[in-house]
Amino acid sequence: MRKLVVSIVLSLDGYINGPGGEFIAPEWSPDLDRWTGRMIERFDTLIYGRTAWEKMSEFWPQAGRDETLPEPTRALAAFMNGSRKLVFSRTLNEVSAWENSKKAEGAFNEVIAREREREGKDMVIFAGALMAQSALRSDAVDELWLLTLPELFGHGTRLFEGHNLRRKLSLLEIERMDTGAVLTRYAINPV
Repeated sequence: MRKLVVSIVLSLDGYINGPGGEFIAPEWSPDLDRWTGRMIERFDTLIYGRTAWEKMSEFWPQAGRDETLPEPTRALAAFMNGSRKLVFSRTLNEVSAWENSKKAEGAFNEVIAREREREGKDMVIFAGALMAQSALRSDAVDELWLLTLPELFGHGTRLFEGHNLRRKLSLLEIERMDTGAVLTRYAINPV
């Protein structure tokens, strides 16, 4: 059965973006390239809410055509553009701006339950705090992949805000990256 993973970059103080809502990217490095490669190998379905999908759909299709980008970024663009994308939104009617995107039909847990039964690799949410929070609230997340940057943002959107999920986690992996960031992978233990 396929798993749902939340894979998020966040600051040490728990924010996934800066005070103005801006994405603060991790410093690119060989370790980050390897981490990106692991995502490409593990996932084939990207789960989005409207806001994150709109932001990603503005960047990745063009990045896929930009031959001046470094090879790891081009590989990530090919993954992003080639992967199946499910978009959860009550207000977005059209998702044709980004190839392989489909609007999710039904309640989150119902859609994820159907997706778990499909053939293929695992699913991932790696953009959008609100979608990650919603998935955590619904108790649908199997693993957390947290790339914690050695930075304090001070303000922004917190990842762990309002999810109301109290669970024990099992540490699967911890890795210190060459930039000082730390990758931690946890399994969310069932009730």
